This record gives sequence, C-alpha cells and structure tokens, in this order.
Amino acid sequence: MLITLDDAVTHLTKGDIVALPSETVYGLAGLALNVEAVQKIFAIKERPATNPLIVHTSSLEKAENLCEINNLAKKAAETFWPGPLSLVLPKKDVVPDIVTAGNNTVAIRIPKHPVFLEILKKLGKPLAAPSANPSNRTSPTKAKHIKELFGKASPPTVDGGQAKVGLESTVLDLSGSKPTILRPGMITREELANCLGVDVELLSTTKSSKPCMPEKQLSAPSPGMHQVHYAPKTPMNLYNSLGEFRDAQNFRAGDAIIVSEEKIALELRGIGFPECTCLSIDGCPYTIARNLYAALIELDAHKTNRMHLIFSGENKGASRAILDRLQRAAKA
Repeated sequence: MLITLDDAVTHLTKGDIVALPSETVYGLAGLALNVEAVQKIFAIKERPATNPLIVHTSSLEKAENLCEINNLAKKAAETFWPGPLSLVLPKKDVVPDIVTAGNNTVAIRIPKHPVFLEILKKLGKPLAAPSANPSNRTSPTKAKHIKELFGKASPPTVDGGQAKVGLESTVLDLSGSKPTILRPGMITREELANCLGVDVELLSTTKSSKPCMPEKQLSAPSPGMHQVHYAPKTPMNLYNSLGEFRDAQNFRAGDAIIVSEEKIALELRGIGFPECTCLSIDGCPYTIARNLYAALIELDAHKTNRMHLIFSGENKGASRAILDRLQRAAKA
C-alpha cells in the first residue's frame, strides 16, 4: 500500500513500521528509541538480534544526543552528511540495546533524500531503518520492489522514486584507535582517508565463512558484515571477465546473463548470446550501483533458473563496494 509523507509520519508516531525511500536503498523505518517499534522491524525482516540497526537522524546536533562524536567523526559528518555514510560511535544510554545488538556503539547517519529528511524533521525523533527486505536478501531500490520482496506482508510504503545511489551506505567505525571501514559503499576508502587525513583500514567481509567480527564478539558492530548477504533467491554465478564466463561453460537454457557494461554485451552477441541485462553503457560504477539491485530483483520475479553476472570492475574505488555485494550474493 502506497501512502503519503504525512501518512507515514502518523504511522511512525503510533509505533508502526513504514518503508521509506532513501538515496541508498529503501528502508524499513520505525522509531529508534521505541523498543516495541524496533522489535517489529526485526520481526518483519526475520533479522537476527545479533545484527544491529543504523539510526537515522536529521542533523549533527540531533546525532550528538545519541552518540559521542569525536573530532574525526565531526570532520567526516561535516564533509559527507547528509549522505551514504554511517558512522559507528560510542552510544549514549538513550539508545536501546536492541538497536545496537547489545554493543556499546551505534551506527548513525543523516540520509540524503528529501522525503526521508522531511519525515525526520516532522517527527523530531530518530528512526532505525535497515533495508526494506527479508534478512540477507537483495535490497529494494524502487517502491514496487517492496511488494515483490514481502508479498501480502508488505508494509505501508512511501514512493520516493528510484534510489540514486543504489547500494547500502559505507559504514566507518570511528569508535576505536584506527578508522576502519566495516562495510564498503560508494563513499570510498580513498575519499575518507583524504577527508580525515589519516589511513583508513578496510575490514574484509568476504574471505571467511563466518561473519567478520572481532574475536569473542557475539554481535556484529555493524549491519552488512555476514559473508552471505544481499542475495537474490535465484542462484548466481559471478565472473570477472567474458573469458571466465565462456571458459566455465555453466550457462543453460532458462538462465539469465547480467553484464556490467555494453562492451561485454556486444561481445556476448558476437559469440551467440543475444539477450542480456546491461547495467551501464561504459562501466561507470555509480551507474552500475544504481541499477544492480533492480536487475537482480526483477530477474528473480521472472523465475530465472540461474543468473550469470559478468563484472569487469577492479577491487578499488567505488567498484570495491559493488564487488563486495556481488561476492556475497554469489555465495548464497
């Protein structure tokens, strides 16, 4: 059911859950400081209690009511907020433990979407808003994806158009001695290091079969840290070149091919594969990110037997986040 911005404010004020648009992906929003509302988010998503939520607020001043903002955090916030950057910082007591999965830190950001920001301002309260999808599945980037993912259990949804970024936010941990990216996003390691003037570490989320968490820690310090994540229902194979796809000889009738750029699509036609989904004309990572999840969800709806995704981008810059999502989706 599609609802208006004002309807959303009414639902949220009552402690209900609403799907909201953001610049990253659509989020399943509820009052962050209302334990019952947060419990509803976990229940709808079937999300494990060990996986914390990101808290969204409308200003740096309001964020200071929820967490301890150090000098590096202030510098990052002033540069990238509003925007697709979540900062992990020491939480204040006002933030319920259910939001942080029992951790003493909280992930927080200011979204860069006019509808989400206006709702935050009208509410005057922070919202917890993980991606509006069943846990570990592909995140929605259009309002219609909510119905495709949840079916009859779909929450009321505000249609804010297609998400402009298309991937979940970069998560930067500034609670310890070394700035560390816990989840790569379209704000890159290089941009963050340049902003902060210090080296920024990158925690791998794809090398281990276990969640990438500090030793002996039962809960993840951030969302999006499990090895298998962001996955379509349809099995997916990932290739870094057309040659690797051709050599694998895995394609069967009823399968679908997705390519990162038009050049690969043209080469596929030349070897007898006339149909494929193309994510960009020239391999631009920002265009690929914007179109990726929509392609996965829409091919899922067509009940494809298997997806074959050829991504030629390198593991650096903005392409790093795309490769991170694809590697984990392919492990499902």
